[in-house]
Amino acid sequence: MQLKSITLFMLGATGLMAQSLFRNDTSFSGDFIELGRQPTSNGNGTLIFFGPGGEKKTAHAALSSIEERASCSNSGSISCSSDHTARNENCDQLVTELFADPTVGVATSPRQICYQGTSSDNEFCCVSWHNVVQGLTKGDLAPIAQTMLSQCTQNGISGKTKGINVHGTCTDVCLSNRGTHC
Repeated sequence: MQLKSITLFMLGATGLMAQSLFRNDTSFSGDFIELGRQPTSNGNGTLIFFGPGGEKKTAHAALSSIEERASCSNSGSISCSSDHTARNENCDQLVTELFADPTVGVATSPRQICYQGTSSDNEFCCVSWHNVVQGLTKGDLAPIAQTMLSQCTQNGISGKTKGINVHGTCTDVCLSNRGTHC
């Protein structure tokens, strides 16, 4: 009986350690998991695609279609924040990567793309979006991220564009050092 208990404990501890190593590698908590990585065009970093894990629904409670149409525009409403600021050079590189491959599609399950720079201090800049966007491409996100990058540059980058039409879907888009919760 004691051997069986020790074996179960060790299996559980090993699983927890493996899970912790993975989560520490990406520095994001919550229900999002890493879905893939892509080297950057200049070789100095990595694009990481995150999305919801498991069978959970990918969109939070949505506005009714009438409210959504009334509150959505092609430019949205930008707000800047001093919370969760990303390094300027990492966000510059993320935006460059989005513009470099504008026709590359983004699957519906990733809802954040993060640039992982080479610095070990505050190494991420992420663009994330609230709702599932069918037919999304990197080029759909590039000008939105560029606008936040140009307007929200005090002591790093952290911004949110609320109520913007992205490829026919009304959503919020964020640019910060984390991929969840603007």
